[in-house]
Amino acid sequence: MNPRDASTEPHDSMRRTAKRAISVWRDGAQTPLDDLLVGEEPMQILVAGAGSAPIEVAVTMRTPGNDNELAVGFLVSEGLINAADVERVAYADPVVAAQPENHLVVHLKGAFDTTSIVERTTIASASCGICGKASIADVAARCAPVVPTARLSAAALGALPGALRTAQPVFDHTGGLHAAAVVGVSVGGAVQIEMVREDVGRHNAVDKLIGAAALAQTLPLTGRLLLLSGRCSFELVQKAAAAGIGAIACIGAPSDLAVETAERLGICLIGFLRDNSLNVYTERERVSS
Repeated sequence: MNPRDASTEPHDSMRRTAKRAISVWRDGAQTPLDDLLVGEEPMQILVAGAGSAPIEVAVTMRTPGNDNELAVGFLVSEGLINAADVERVAYADPVVAAQPENHLVVHLKGAFDTTSIVERTTIASASCGICGKASIADVAARCAPVVPTARLSAAALGALPGALRTAQPVFDHTGGLHAAAVVGVSVGGAVQIEMVREDVGRHNAVDKLIGAAALAQTLPLTGRLLLLSGRCSFELVQKAAAAGIGAIACIGAPSDLAVETAERLGICLIGFLRDNSLNVYTERERVSS
């Protein structure tokens, strides 16, 4: 049996949620209830260079759905491949994988440079501040200069949390997913959500966005803003930079290293975004009323 193309997976919608019988206690009384939980399954990402056997690169816990985007987005945002390198994405052959729907193979047009895996592992396994500084330098070295977005309007930005919330169908049923969105910014500061992805992992939601753009050949995402439903960490700034995104707005708090990285890369970073308030941490002159 040939590996299935990963652009569609008929069982994704069924695997994104799971129904469980639970007990709800309220005011001292117990009520049985069927609750809908968000799905979470491991996904192995493999890369196959032209004429070569697949090599395992990573295993991530994710919410099934948009798996091809997640695999490609992860590889691109981590600097392991370029978007133009991808020939096709397929689920593993059922003959060699017990759960082929959880094994994604990204086939490349040319050879796969495996030294990039070693370099990434070395940085990812570090846990000290000095290594964090090295990571910023690494991101700055491999990412093209970020093109600033048009000037941002604080009033327009305030409408984004509500717009994002209405675009989260699975969250409505489970309350257990992170969301990320690509937002277009026009001259004058008007904003428009262009694409939304949900996942149990906030990094995965961003990777799905980047993968979608990579597969559609629309990278870099110049002139866009990355909207996050939660907090912003260093890794998410790194992924935004890899995609050419010039601004990030998160509904939660950014970390200190995220702010430092955004400042180094020229990315406007906004935190604690609400309908009537926001904090601008970097590139402060790019936000006006």
